[in-house]
Amino acid sequence: MFKLGVIGGGVYGTQVLQAFHGAHRRGRVNLAAFADINPEVVARQEKQFGVKGYVDYREMFDKEKPDAVAVVTPDYLHREIAVEAANRGIHVLVQKPIDTDPAGARDMIEAADKNNVVLFVDFHKRFDPAHIRMRNDVRSGKLGKLQYGYVWMEDRIEVPSVWFQKWAQHSSPAWFLGVHFFDLIYWITGERPDRVFATGVKHKLLSMGIDTYDSLQAKFMFPSGFSITVDSSWILPGSFPSIVNQGIRLVGSEGICEVDTQDRGVLCAYSGESGSEAVNPFGKLDVEHPFHGLTPQGYTIESMIYFIDIVEAFRNGKTLAELKPFYPNGEEALVSTEMCRAAHESAETGRIVSF
Repeated sequence: MFKLGVIGGGVYGTQVLQAFHGAHRRGRVNLAAFADINPEVVARQEKQFGVKGYVDYREMFDKEKPDAVAVVTPDYLHREIAVEAANRGIHVLVQKPIDTDPAGARDMIEAADKNNVVLFVDFHKRFDPAHIRMRNDVRSGKLGKLQYGYVWMEDRIEVPSVWFQKWAQHSSPAWFLGVHFFDLIYWITGERPDRVFATGVKHKLLSMGIDTYDSLQAKFMFPSGFSITVDSSWILPGSFPSIVNQGIRLVGSEGICEVDTQDRGVLCAYSGESGSEAVNPFGKLDVEHPFHGLTPQGYTIESMIYFIDIVEAFRNGKTLAELKPFYPNGEEALVSTEMCRAAHESAETGRIVSF
């Protein structure tokens, strides 16, 4: 069992801490410490998880000497921490996207390879059973030759205006949301796009003092002739019954496959609450374990537990070359970063961008 640290204790950092704290209670990993620049967050998470907290991640590295670290900082702050960890020989799980700059992503990949450590990017959409089924059908040829597809990935407006109000201007709905499906498209099809045409709208959030896109629409074109449109936005009204609305459909010469990853058929409404909620229990669900207490499970948790499996396999003698085909590694994550960068360039210039 190895020592693991977490950097970032905010909204999603809390979920990451829950995942690894559950694994810690089950004896899968030693959740040794976490770090966050906000002392109030440190105090709160120390109390909730009973784990030592630091306001400086370098101090955590020095004192705790973790074998692995999960980086859950804002998108544009991944590079420095991941490179520092790799240079210390620490295995890295980083939240998607790997970086908002391809150059930063390459720096992280180079540092991980040079120091022979795992660089795992948490693209949890790959672990959704419905997406696994879609990939299997595409790869087996059941859809025939892919012709076109469509993706929608949307958040309620509270995400950029409340949850991430301090740094949303450094991101966009494509960087925060669309990149999930940029990666998924590549993972399902095994093909890299070579051109994109995109448009974007800045209106609602700009009126609230947040300088970023409300929505971004991108059509990716592939050498095979396949094309897919991805609509990403984060301005759905607060009355929408789920924090996220998402789905993907693919059409080929021999078939069609659609996955509505928001509407899983579970709807809850209770007196005393303002509205109903469409629940996705496959993503994350707290389950009472007879020995370990309330434990989170679901594909968003499974992806992080899979990181533990990969690090354990490496520590038991597997090489990076042997393991890389089996997890979302840095080179694969660079594909979605380049797709997202090109989409933004197209939206800004009004031109088709080749990459």
